[in-house]
Amino acid sequence: MGKIISSDQHRVPLWQPLTIRNFLLLFIGENVSLFGDQLYLVALLWLTIQLTNSGLSLGTVLMAAAIPRAILILVGGVISDRTSPRLVMLGSNIVRALLMIILTVIVWEQATQLWHLYLFSICFGILDGFFIPAAQSIVPTLVSKEQLTASNTLTQGTNQLILLIGPVLGGLLIAVSGIKIAFAINAATFIFTAVTLLLMKVSFHSNTATKIKETTTINNSTNQKFFRLITSIREGLDYGWRNLDLRIILLVVMMYNLIFIGPLRIGFASLAHERFPGGAIALGIMNSAWGGGNLLGALMPPLLSNPPKIGVLLLSIAGIQGFGLLMLSFISNITLASVIIVVLGFCSGFFVVTEITWVQKQTPPEMLGRVMSLGVLSSFGIAPFSFALAGLLVDLNLAILFGVTGIFMIFITALLTTNPSVRNIE
Repeated sequence: MGKIISSDQHRVPLWQPLTIRNFLLLFIGENVSLFGDQLYLVALLWLTIQLTNSGLSLGTVLMAAAIPRAILILVGGVISDRTSPRLVMLGSNIVRALLMIILTVIVWEQATQLWHLYLFSICFGILDGFFIPAAQSIVPTLVSKEQLTASNTLTQGTNQLILLIGPVLGGLLIAVSGIKIAFAINAATFIFTAVTLLLMKVSFHSNTATKIKETTTINNSTNQKFFRLITSIREGLDYGWRNLDLRIILLVVMMYNLIFIGPLRIGFASLAHERFPGGAIALGIMNSAWGGGNLLGALMPPLLSNPPKIGVLLLSIAGIQGFGLLMLSFISNITLASVIIVVLGFCSGFFVVTEITWVQKQTPPEMLGRVMSLGVLSSFGIAPFSFALAGLLVDLNLAILFGVTGIFMIFITALLTTNPSVRNIE
């Protein structure tokens, strides 16, 4: 395999993808939607902890979204390969807008019960299972291969900028205006994003030959449709398994995410509730610290003339993040905790841009949706188990949550460092 970032890619200005109309519309719409998502996430976590005062409930609410998302991710990858990612994203945004309007009304009427949060989390998880692979696979259909690094850096960089400011604004908004306003704004952002997708004029031709062949050889009976779906999923899994480097990266990332995702989501809310003053504002500050670090990390890959091997990068980042989790187990100062979270976010942002570009460059267009869904599965697929583990640990003790996961992450990294099959992946 070649290097992750070639000299040709370094000659592509960072702003160049924004001159492409369809990419610009996608860029604007998705960033507006992501801002609304940050308000929603802070509001959901804070509403859950207000209703239950339980870290385990936080974990199970997040699991309610994560389980259907994980189950449907591979199906969503197939749908994106066989139809239009734009149409998948459009349909998902319209339905999510309607759901968010209903949730806003329930909160406005002060009728919220815990089962409402489980129900809406399940619905959003189902929609995410289709939306996320489409969002991951649409960019290579809009820009050239040489523009992928710049496009992914722009996308991830602005995403992390929103993660920097969105949670703080969300915390302030909740403190001043209440949770219902945060939900209402999120509903409006889904509508805005649906409009930007409607304005796009895209011809998705990468898998046209596959679609024509399927149309002429397979009829539309229910059994045959199901068989086609299973066959397509198996083709994606086979491709990922046969590609040794891709298989190793996805499995290692999945293992790390099992340890890391739960403490990140549940731990921040529990820290704000138990250890730091300010409540929702403290939660917003920590989420913004994560976003700020992510932003800095996402901007790094195009600046490196000689990037490290992706295997070495993965192990280095995992070691730093394990140490950071360990430190959060005993730190009682919000400022120091935020500095550590910035470092954790930097590592994550740097690796995400590098990994996405690495996968996109190696994957044939007709397999892109399915392969990107495997990448998403390595994080979202493992999330339910991570949330369950973190919820149990945090109800025992907040320090145990961060201490146990941090030590285990460091230990696993030390073992993997001795394996040349991981270290030598370029």
